[in-house]
Amino acid sequence: MVSPTFRVRSIYDIALIKLISENLKYNLVQTLPEQVDVFKLEDKLDPYDLEIQDILGGYGISIEGEEEYVSSLTALLHKKIPDSIVLQHPVQLHAVYNGKVIHINNEKNLSVIDIGENVNAILFGSNFHKGQKVVVQIKQLNIFEDQLPVCSTIIHFPGQSVILERDANFVRVSRKLPKNDRDKLFTLGKNLRPRDHGLIMRTSATKASQEAIQADIDQLVQRAEELDLLISGSSYGPGILQPGQTVVHILFVKAAKEKLTAIRNEVIPSLPLYHWFMSYSPELKLTTQFAEKIASKIDGDKLAETLKQLILEKDFSENSIVYLQEYNLTSPPQERILGQLSWLDDTLNIRRSFRSSRGTHHNLDADIKQGDTSSTLVKEGSWSVHTKILREEKILGEIVKIVTPIDLCDGGKLRYIDLGLNLIKKDDKIQEIDSGVITQLFERNIISSQLKDDIYSIFQDCKKQLAENKEQIIIIK
Repeated sequence: MVSPTFRVRSIYDIALIKLISENLKYNLVQTLPEQVDVFKLEDKLDPYDLEIQDILGGYGISIEGEEEYVSSLTALLHKKIPDSIVLQHPVQLHAVYNGKVIHINNEKNLSVIDIGENVNAILFGSNFHKGQKVVVQIKQLNIFEDQLPVCSTIIHFPGQSVILERDANFVRVSRKLPKNDRDKLFTLGKNLRPRDHGLIMRTSATKASQEAIQADIDQLVQRAEELDLLISGSSYGPGILQPGQTVVHILFVKAAKEKLTAIRNEVIPSLPLYHWFMSYSPELKLTTQFAEKIASKIDGDKLAETLKQLILEKDFSENSIVYLQEYNLTSPPQERILGQLSWLDDTLNIRRSFRSSRGTHHNLDADIKQGDTSSTLVKEGSWSVHTKILREEKILGEIVKIVTPIDLCDGGKLRYIDLGLNLIKKDDKIQEIDSGVITQLFERNIISSQLKDDIYSIFQDCKKQLAENKEQIIIIK
């Protein structure tokens, strides 16, 4: 049996390659120079069954491939990196659907398509009419549920060495290749291109024989013909015609990054906090790589500590403005000003003064009055956000929000995922609010059972501390 193949384009590549190679026995292909050097591999341009890439600037990764392989890798990460958070999409990339136009937005030049199973997709272009039936292919899956997938009426059939485009007439070659290879593949593509189809020659075609490329094309033509039969024979109600590739997004919170750095360190000497630095900002990546090169000549722990201190002095200095980047898993992050920072040892105390009487204090059912203040206490890596609302220096109420371990991010941002668990204390009474998010995430295999149990344990610990009137409620595992 031939082992599945995978390629990695990620700041976590060394750790992920080690985990996958040792536990799943998948073969690495289309390697980068550092991967070849570290793992002593031959440079292979073979096609891949799985692709791993960074998302959200390194906050996590996407995995794309056949459902069986993606599920195996997801299960492995749940086991080895239990703090990872997995978001699996209800639709597949490259899947083809019967669709129906249900809304047209002429101003934004887009249409909304019903593709069945209570799922809608965005189709760019407004030259359709409501109720029109269209055949579409999913081209882009966004990370959060409330962002609709993007589809197109242009249908591609991706193969091992080529991509076929339905109802087209062209030959294209990957621009990643040297000119000599591109010229050879272009000539070959003109000879092999099937009638009424466009042909894109992939990078892996350079290592494939003409016979293998022809077999790949024949298989894709057969898929195109099968699709034509499905379209002509279907009732044409919204629904799937041909399956595509499963896509999963995995978010790595602080503890997950630390575990991945520890795994990387088993392969090559790694700078402490390596993945924290690499995901902090694009500008810091080169600095981190340079620091790791010289870490072997000096004290690596001291170097990492100094580098982090410089970052904090730039983005989280005393009296600076702190911003919040809050994820809710079902929608894009919400960004807003949290307040002005003062440091209490290694604790961030973020204060805000309310200069008007507009609105209410969230969850306290109390109108905002001019002069009210809020004080939010957090630490990097904390699973809780403790906020006190004060009026004339007296506590009006307290709110403890349970979140994924807090990340410090570029530009003075705090980043976390809201886990839907809150404690509200007002007039010495504590109210528990459980939105059911954790149960839903576990039932859908988005989080592991260990993470679910840890979160509820933290919730109860926070409740106990709130009842004991603790000054700071900060939970770090």
